[in-house]
Amino acid sequence: MMQFMVIRKADEATEAGAPPSAQGLADMEQFNQALADQGRLGLALGLRPSSRAVRLKLGPGVDTVTDGPFAEAKELVAGFTVFEAASKEAAIEQLKRWPQSDVQPTGEAVLELRETGCPGGCAQVTPADDDGDRRYVILLRSDEGTERDRIPPQQMLDDLNAFNAAQAAQGRLLAGDGLKSSARGARLHFKGGKTDVIDGPFAEAKELIAGFWMIRAGSMADAIAWARTLPYPTGPHVEVEIREAMTLDDLAPAMDDEQRRADASLRAEQLDAALRKVSVQA
Repeated sequence: MMQFMVIRKADEATEAGAPPSAQGLADMEQFNQALADQGRLGLALGLRPSSRAVRLKLGPGVDTVTDGPFAEAKELVAGFTVFEAASKEAAIEQLKRWPQSDVQPTGEAVLELRETGCPGGCAQVTPADDDGDRRYVILLRSDEGTERDRIPPQQMLDDLNAFNAAQAAQGRLLAGDGLKSSARGARLHFKGGKTDVIDGPFAEAKELIAGFWMIRAGSMADAIAWARTLPYPTGPHVEVEIREAMTLDDLAPAMDDEQRRADASLRAEQLDAALRKVSVQA
């Protein structure tokens, strides 16, 4: 089996922070549960709008933080799911069954399918359990090197592996992975009841994602400080986007009290299982 990440691209509704409908939430839960029942679901996560995000640029003599929101809404990430499939073609067929209730609010949605894994390979680390603390996702932006699947020097990989292992052992790092070049990926465009599949590569390299880390942090400032310590396998210039993960409070308008209690219990079980399964490979 191969592992893939499907990135749900942002749109005006997700960037406005509009909660999913009750039907959309139920349909998405059913889609993910079908993968979980087959033992193929790794991690499913929604992200809060980019108005609550920052971009961090690092390099020799460079350390700049830019607050969101960011203008290029259609290239932003609204959420992602990590799952297993036998092949890219099988993964595409799976995504063609994406809930139409997620498409209907605007009549259009774009999913980007990417194969996971680090060029050159990364050591696997078993992440610690999540205890419900606030979670942030550090999204590593692509560059020409990552889009060529350039293999970093071994010392850089060794430094990253050691850092990830230590952070996971401390319970700080919850999950992560690298993404292979978009040439190995595809995009599914849902519009007007039709689904178009477009194979990569994609031209806008600087807006693509090359990997992610999910951490627990007390605040955005705490997450930024952590991101500054990462021994990134790319460089010397690096850009990351730091996003807040959605919580049950974000979904509350689509749920009644009984649903919320049941969903909280189910999500805790699913996240615990996912975090035990998803390898920290970023």
